[in-house]
Amino acid sequence: MVSERTLMLIHYLTGLGILVAGAVHIGTVFLTAPVKENLEFSGSPFSVMGVYRNAILAASLEALLLFVAFHAFNGLRVILIELYQSPRWERAVTWILTVAALLVVIYGTRTILIAYSIAQGVA
Repeated sequence: MVSERTLMLIHYLTGLGILVAGAVHIGTVFLTAPVKENLEFSGSPFSVMGVYRNAILAASLEALLLFVAFHAFNGLRVILIELYQSPRWERAVTWILTVAALLVVIYGTRTILIAYSIAQGVA
């Protein structure tokens, strides 16, 4: 089992990762063209689906998903462990939230891959 100190260090690092990946995402998607074009669901180069044509941007969305999922579920885990403290409760909360986080990441990754394949014209 990973120590609480290590989990909190990863928690802080994912918080910084969210700031960096979020800034890159906002900077690349919303500041590279007029906002109206960026938010359109059309075939223009800066449309929402256009983001997924670029593998680097799709990968940055995946990184953002991983950072946010770990940070959010670990924060929830810390809150729930603070509410009630016992080794059994801590193990149960940790396992349940780990499974929930994995399901969110799997679903999000699936969505990113589907959008990437649609944008590439594969599907």
